[in-house]
Amino acid sequence: MNILDRIKELYPQFTRKQKSIADYMTSNPGDICYITLAQLSHNTSSSELTLLRFCQKVGCNSFLELKDEFRNYTQHMIQKVSASDYNIPTNTCPNESEKAALLLNICNTEIKAASDFFSTLNPNDIANICKTIKEKKRIFIFAHDISKIPGEFLAFRMRLLFLNVSLVDLEDIADTQKQLESLNEDDMVIFFSFPKYYFPMESIAKKAEKSCASILTITDDHSSPAVPFSQYILICQTKTEIFYNSLTLPIAMVNLISSYLAMDLLPPAKRQDFMEESLSHFSEIQIAILAGSLLILITIQGSNNLWFPEDSRYCF
Repeated sequence: MNILDRIKELYPQFTRKQKSIADYMTSNPGDICYITLAQLSHNTSSSELTLLRFCQKVGCNSFLELKDEFRNYTQHMIQKVSASDYNIPTNTCPNESEKAALLLNICNTEIKAASDFFSTLNPNDIANICKTIKEKKRIFIFAHDISKIPGEFLAFRMRLLFLNVSLVDLEDIADTQKQLESLNEDDMVIFFSFPKYYFPMESIAKKAEKSCASILTITDDHSSPAVPFSQYILICQTKTEIFYNSLTLPIAMVNLISSYLAMDLLPPAKRQDFMEESLSHFSEIQIAILAGSLLILITIQGSNNLWFPEDSRYCF
C-alpha cells in the first residue's frame, strides 16, 4: 500500500488538525518530496511537533522516512504517467507505397511546424533571455526522459562558452531537491518539458519560483505545468505522426539560444576556435542521426533503388 492510500485509509481516525495535514499532503503529493519540515509547518499552519506525530500516525518513524515514502510514490507515478508517449500506427507493416506516403506526411508535418515556428518567433525574446542568462552566476537545466536530449545539447554548448551550467536529471529526486534548495536570485533555471509532462513538474517549478531565480521554460504548449511559474516561455511544437515528440524544433531553439550567446560572448577572433571545438565533440551518434535524416529525405524523393557501399556511413 502506498503512502497516499495509507493516509486515506487512516483518515477517519485523524484529529481535525491531522485531517488538515492529510488534505494538504494528498492534494500536493509532489511538494512533499522537495519540502523541508519547517516549510511544511508553515504551509499547513502546524507545529513541527504536530507534523512529527502525524508521521508516526501513518507508520513513519521520522519526517525523512515520510519523504522517502512520498518519493517512492512519485517514482511510481513518474513511471506510470511521465514516460514519453508514442502513436504507433495500427498497421505496423504497411506496404512500400504506404511507407512512402507516411514518410512524406511526416516530412510535411515537420516542414509546416518549422515554418510556423520561425514565422512567429520573436528574436527579441531570444535576446532578452540570453541577456538574463549572461547576467546570472549559475545556470541549472532541469529535464526528464526525452527532454534531456535538448537539455544535454544546450548544456554542452554553454560549457563551450565557459558558462557555469549544471544539468539536473529530474528522475534523481534527491539531487533535484538539493539543487532546488541551493537556488537564489543569482541563478537561471531552464526547464525542458515535453509530453508526457513530468509528474511533479508543477511542484518543482513552484519551488524554483520561490527561490527568486529567473525561470525559462521551453515546452510545447502554454498548458505545460511549469509555465505559470516562468518569467520566460519558448514554445516548440513537438507532435508528429509516429513518435509523440519530435525534437526538430527544440534542437532548433537550442541552436538559436547558443548561437546568440556565442555572438555576444565570443569576440570574432575566437569564433573559429569555438566552431572547431564544437566539431571535435561531434559524436558518431550525432553524425549517424544526420545521415539517417538525409536518407529519409532522399527516400521521399522517390528513389526506390538506393544503394550505399558497406563503408559509406558518412558519405553524403
